Amino acid sequence: MSREMEVDRRQSDLSRQATAWLVQLDDEPDDAELREQFGDWLAADPSHRSAWQETVRVSGLLSAAGPMSTAVQTARPAWYRDFARARTFAVLGLAACIAWIFAPDLSLRLRSDAMTSTAELRVVRLEDGSVVHLAPDSAIAFTNRPGGRTLTLLQGEAWFDVAHDAARPFRVTAGTSTVTVLGTTFSVGRYDAGTQVAVQRGHVAVTTTDDATKPGRTELVAGQSLSLRAGAALRGTIRPDRVASWREGVAIADDQPIGDVIDRLRPWYKGYIVTGGPGLTSRRVSGIYDLRDPDLALEALTKAHKVTVSHISPWLRIVTIG
Repeated sequence: MSREMEVDRRQSDLSRQATAWLVQLDDEPDDAELREQFGDWLAADPSHRSAWQETVRVSGLLSAAGPMSTAVQTARPAWYRDFARARTFAVLGLAACIAWIFAPDLSLRLRSDAMTSTAELRVVRLEDGSVVHLAPDSAIAFTNRPGGRTLTLLQGEAWFDVAHDAARPFRVTAGTSTVTVLGTTFSVGRYDAGTQVAVQRGHVAVTTTDDATKPGRTELVAGQSLSLRAGAALRGTIRPDRVASWREGVAIADDQPIGDVIDRLRPWYKGYIVTGGPGLTSRRVSGIYDLRDPDLALEALTKAHKVTVSHISPWLRIVTIG
């Protein structure tokens, strides 16, 4: 086999790999492990990055090309018709992938009563008089019955100012965790790694049915927090005025894993932030980061810590933590 043929075959293989990554990332946009594996593949060799950039460029051209003209009626050989049919399916497939990136999750939309998109904040007033502030990329569903009020946090994070009603407790469910209150202000976040609860005012009780976490009831008052992840329940403290600081467009980190800080940036970034490196969970940071400008926040991380940010495209950032 000639050297040219070997090069062509390698480029073809890399193109297929890049296309496969594009499809997988489109199918599982919230899979943190998949994003980390993609980051490792991308950083493994400069040729991988070149293949990915070309795949992104071509997919953008195909999705923007629109329908093919039907004005030419000249007969074509059978092999050409087969090629044209395959090309049409490829265009439709790539267009569907691009649409999946930007279109809201239809299933989530059908289940929710209110939701937000990337970098969007929203205030929702419930029929019982309670007020909910939704963080970006969040969704809720609310049920108001005589025996009680139940709000399901389907995705993301929310801050609650609950109307007092002793006869009808207010419950927030997030995955396997339930927060029960009578009248208070607090926040609940639902993430890939687990659930977080922080109380700004009042008193709440948190229960969980997670098989990996010992079932139980944890009571929290103003200035206290609870993190449920990896089968553990970790209590903490937080200044009440810092609960749900995302409402002011900032993330306040106090000795937190750098991976957690980047997770808080993702709902504000209109694209992908792919992370990798041994320091993702071991390196801890403290600081105030601007959520409304994720690139500026990532730049701040690079100045103070062993963080490298690669700008692959307008909608893709690769973050490596040493």
